[in-house]
Amino acid sequence: MNEEITKARKQNMKIYSIYRAIGVDLIFYYAVEFLFLTQVKHISNADIVLAAGFYAVFMILFQIPASIIVDRIGTRKCTILANLFNSVFVILILCCKNLGMLIFAQFIDAICYSLKDISDTTLIRYSIPETKKKGEIYSKLEGKGRRSYFLLNACTSFCAGFLYVINPYIPMIASLCFTIAATIISLGFRDIEEEKSQQKETKEKPTIKNYMQDLMQGIKFIIKSQRLRSLFLYAGITWGIFCLMGTYRNSLLVDIGTPEQIITMITAYVGFFSSMGAKRQVQFHNHFRNRSLSMILRMMTASILMIGIVGAIHISSEVTILAVIICCPFLHISKGMSEVLTPRYLGNFAKEGILTQIYAVNAISKNILRALISFLGSYLLRITDTANSFIVIGILLLITSIGLIKFMKTRLGLKPEEYDENEIFEQKKLENA
Repeated sequence: MNEEITKARKQNMKIYSIYRAIGVDLIFYYAVEFLFLTQVKHISNADIVLAAGFYAVFMILFQIPASIIVDRIGTRKCTILANLFNSVFVILILCCKNLGMLIFAQFIDAICYSLKDISDTTLIRYSIPETKKKGEIYSKLEGKGRRSYFLLNACTSFCAGFLYVINPYIPMIASLCFTIAATIISLGFRDIEEEKSQQKETKEKPTIKNYMQDLMQGIKFIIKSQRLRSLFLYAGITWGIFCLMGTYRNSLLVDIGTPEQIITMITAYVGFFSSMGAKRQVQFHNHFRNRSLSMILRMMTASILMIGIVGAIHISSEVTILAVIICCPFLHISKGMSEVLTPRYLGNFAKEGILTQIYAVNAISKNILRALISFLGSYLLRITDTANSFIVIGILLLITSIGLIKFMKTRLGLKPEEYDENEIFEQKKLENA
């Protein structure tokens, strides 16, 4: 049976990067999402941001049920199911007629990613053998997948603008094709938990009540962990900002009358820098160590403030576009690195028994903060223009970053023996329970 598990591990590790390249998120979609919803479906930019806030709320509601489902039916089945929901989401966007339908589409998308965010990451974590370099192996696999995704997304974004001009529905249908392809590839995964359970046929399957007790015990530990709380705060704030800035960037470009092809070309351009960030995250981590996340926060803040200031001054449309072209790459390099480093740090010192709970609580905290940021972002677009909204978000991020950097300084990037003994002991006790 050990041979079967080894084969399953190799199979999963072999196709994981390929799967993530087309399945980590939607291809084609984000390049034309704003244009499609505003120009074709006649939904306002403030309502688009508002719907994103509802998505985050739905994600919060689904996290605990999703973590139960992942543990009960296995990571492989949940990954396949999540990709099917992703296809349904794109179909709903194609049929969308108003804000209500957009919110319902976000409801379906939240089901998808509440499962996907836990099952994808947990599946590959289970697939990597227990070694001292497990975190590094994970970073390489995830980094390779995300790097390829960002490159593919950049190339398709470049084409999306021209396809959009021919017919706005073409890039959306292409996005649907990619979700179907991701579903097909996910069928090739092997469920490591299932292979392991066959070695323990005498072990009784836990009841829902027992599972909930174990889950709540895990969540209690996680909430008490200062190291994890630091990561949850960082992940939530940065994720909310990254999501908001994609809409703000396109909204600013539309405000100054930028042609559709140029907007999607800029989306493609910055996508290459996300790929660069995902590729270089290991070197970045090795160089900055416990200052890695602090440096990312600094780059994000400076980029957002600069875009907002130049946009508010509005010397000319060309100067504003130039500011976007210069500053957004730093924002997207930060995004590429952050999306690989954060789950890596979350998984450090954690064994398989608690991974699902850690990723579930992380997703809850991320989406609470994303919802707050989205609702704030929507409100700002209703009372002022996009450039001023950039400035307000930048100032708030600057103030938040100062406090967050100070909070993280003594809680992240330490060696295992440098962490609080009680915290490590409680984690070990929970894992061995």
